[in-house]
Amino acid sequence: MPTSSTIDTLVIGAGLAGLSCAHHTDRPCRVVEAADHVGGKAKSEHFEGFTFDVTGHWLHLRDPDMKALALTLCGDDHFMRIRRMSRVWSHGVYTRYPYQANTFGLPPEVIKECVMGAIEAAKTRPETVALEDEPENFADWCRFYFGEGIARHFMIPYNAKLWGVPATEITSRWCQRFVPRPALEDIVAGAVGCNEKAMGYNAEFLYPRTGGIQTLAEAFADAVGREHIQLSSPVAKVDPAARVATLADGSTIAYTHLVSTMQLPHLIDRMSDVPAAVQAARAKLRGNVVRYLNVGVDGPLGQPDHWIYVPEEKWPFYRVGSFSNANPAMAPAGCGALYIEMSDRDTPLDDLREVIGEGLVAMGLIDDPARIRFMHERIIDNAYVIYDFDYHASRQTVLDHLESLGIQSIGRYGDWNYSSMEDALLDGRRAARRLMDQESAR
Repeated sequence: MPTSSTIDTLVIGAGLAGLSCAHHTDRPCRVVEAADHVGGKAKSEHFEGFTFDVTGHWLHLRDPDMKALALTLCGDDHFMRIRRMSRVWSHGVYTRYPYQANTFGLPPEVIKECVMGAIEAAKTRPETVALEDEPENFADWCRFYFGEGIARHFMIPYNAKLWGVPATEITSRWCQRFVPRPALEDIVAGAVGCNEKAMGYNAEFLYPRTGGIQTLAEAFADAVGREHIQLSSPVAKVDPAARVATLADGSTIAYTHLVSTMQLPHLIDRMSDVPAAVQAARAKLRGNVVRYLNVGVDGPLGQPDHWIYVPEEKWPFYRVGSFSNANPAMAPAGCGALYIEMSDRDTPLDDLREVIGEGLVAMGLIDDPARIRFMHERIIDNAYVIYDFDYHASRQTVLDHLESLGIQSIGRYGDWNYSSMEDALLDGRRAARRLMDQESAR
């Protein structure tokens, strides 16, 4: 039976950003969530004694207050502290991550091409480069900083597999934080096997001892108060003029403040009286589909990595990760749990099982495809925002419109960006502080 209610602050989405906002605000608040669980993509599922997250959800906490909060809500002993074990598999061999600083072990002709390309790039590149002077497309950016060899053997093919579009279609403005850019000295040291630096934002991470990453969201939900969270309640319509949200069952919620973590294009689709320019900008927002497999393996895995990058086009996947290598409790005793992120997003799984098995054997993860107990397919729509050349202007047009209506759109999907779990938690905290600042200014 449809109902009508009123709340000071309505939060759409019980993912980490929405839960963090609800936790940090002192305003009367209700969280509505379309799914039947909290956490959004920070979700875990269980099958035959295996636990799987929605691909790799490793928790990197650099903000001291957010780290302290997570440890307080979950308990100090809830998390394992793990040093990253990650490599690249190409040309039939493993090399350390990141590829651009660790080509040692590759065929000599590949190492030569990578090192000489990096030297040539360093010679022709100015000593200092302003952000606005960097190459605009990601393929050219890779050649500019790493040279032709590293770009050709890893950066360009790997990112094309991940994003699902050519690297020339992606702007370079997304990658400053996420792509390690070693000095030439480190590239040369890595080519001869004497680079011991752990590069990248994810060199260390936390992970729950039991239950998977969803336990983090559950802890935040408990702190918010389950009575303030309404599950299985998708939002069908938002009327910003009347400040009313209509749920799929016809119930209405009148609000004073609205914070949305819904995917940005979907929020616009549910709003009334959207200007044509905003609709046009919304139409240009693109995200890719991630198709991944949860794989249970009988017996131990033959490699220790938490995740492995696979750039070569002959394999239909671009990354293979292992939950059980990070935490053995994620699989039954003596077994292994894998997630496989697929670059082939179209071929039926039954037609790919053989080549996937061959790839896992070639990588040394298993010695016989018969050890694969099960392989379950999952799909994530708009998993990665595509930073094409319409992205920045289109996103800003949409966000400016929402801001003019007093709506905060936050989180990886609400803000339409590429970000981490900690970023979602921090986004929620910032949104809560803005709400409180607005009230104190009245």
